[in-house]
Amino acid sequence: MQYDKKSLSESNGTPQNRPPSFSYQSAYSELYGAAGQERALQDGVVYLTFDDGPSKYTPAFLDLLKKHGVQATFFLVGINVQRYPSAARRIKSEGHAIGVHTYSHKYLQIYMNVDSYLKDFSMAEDAIYRATGDRCAIFRFPGGSINVFNSRIYGELTAEMLRRRFKFYDWNVSAGDAVKKTIKKNIIDNVANNVRRDQPNIVLMHDTSELSLASLEQIILRLKKENYIFKALGSEDRPITFTHIR
Repeated sequence: MQYDKKSLSESNGTPQNRPPSFSYQSAYSELYGAAGQERALQDGVVYLTFDDGPSKYTPAFLDLLKKHGVQATFFLVGINVQRYPSAARRIKSEGHAIGVHTYSHKYLQIYMNVDSYLKDFSMAEDAIYRATGDRCAIFRFPGGSINVFNSRIYGELTAEMLRRRFKFYDWNVSAGDAVKKTIKKNIIDNVANNVRRDQPNIVLMHDTSELSLASLEQIILRLKKENYIFKALGSEDRPITFTHIR
């Protein structure tokens, strides 16, 4: 659509049909991920992912992962990285993957518009960089890539993040450990009964509670008994998102 003088209001000289504004595309010039070749995630592999940390429980999660030789992925909240920078550094030093999970985790704030999301994301990415010395190339949307809070800006937001070469990962197995009044058995069963050998298994957990921590070791032992292997996500791994889960 072209905009000429006829499209201007005679009263105030503003367009009646404004072209969309993409001013955020020129903002946050440092906020770009790493481009590269992609590889498909492996069927039958379990990719444990932990959201919302780090927290006071994260060191204990890391102890368990180290004990069982399991690599995982942590999607970190920037404000929590500032509270527990040593936990973030340990995640990196022990070979786990790190992704951005925004700075504030405040849905109404971050999903107000694309610029609001980018501003928050930039703060989170900077907090992680200051703590670990590494830039992030992967992230996870709070609530997943499709949720009731971002429906109005979903297409525009995901397009902008992909344009900036960041990859986002949803999940296809949820532990349900953030559900109120759940119990340890339910968390373990939610994972163990829903992983499959004919798909990559991206498992959603949270490293923010005693209940999740108490469930983790049994999840690992049960899946290892069934000969599943564990891996961390990497920037070269092809994303799995809600629209692509089979």
